[in-house]
Amino acid sequence: MIQIKKIIFQYFRKFVVIGPFVLLFATLPLKDLNSVSIPKENWNLVMYGGIFTTTDLIPIVFRQKTDYKESYIGSLGISRPFDYRIRWFDFLWEGNVTKHFGEMNHWEVNGFYIVKIDRMYGSPFSLSLGEGLSLASENPKLENKAKGYYLDGLQKDAIESRALLNYMMVEFSSYLPFERKTEIFLRVHHRSGIFGLYCPPDPNCGSNFVSYGFRTVF
Repeated sequence: MIQIKKIIFQYFRKFVVIGPFVLLFATLPLKDLNSVSIPKENWNLVMYGGIFTTTDLIPIVFRQKTDYKESYIGSLGISRPFDYRIRWFDFLWEGNVTKHFGEMNHWEVNGFYIVKIDRMYGSPFSLSLGEGLSLASENPKLENKAKGYYLDGLQKDAIESRALLNYMMVEFSSYLPFERKTEIFLRVHHRSGIFGLYCPPDPNCGSNFVSYGFRTVF
């Protein structure tokens, strides 16, 4: 049984590694995919701030459950759409520089690919998912945890993070009614070890920041 779990875990790790590349090449504007070319728009300025939560990504997104700590981020970035669309999916890239303050005090840079469902059902609302890499200037303090007893319970195994981790973001946004080129958004800023790919698994390393910001064309 243990051997079967190891085999499954190895195949899962391989999928996580090649998955983003498969997504990238699968969404390129090849003729047999019936992609629709769209004109490139201007660059976008992206600004947002967030607060650290010890809650995992899935409970945040699906149950809106959070447990905050006094650690914050301020992020400034740029994004730009690619010149193609496939059905209702738009594709963009984004790069940002993030400053941590509060319980952590380091810098972070993130670069990632975004799949976006823009203006869902003709509404001003959009849903986006981003996937890429995150590099911190040091091993983030709150992404590590030693074994021992804490106020939130027993930590049986130490959590060991790394400066370089996977980056993922989930975002819900809305265009302003009086300015169709500006969006406000709620974003989960997520760093992850991906079940042992970047750091020791079980328990997995990473962090989440519930963030609010805006994006505008310039």
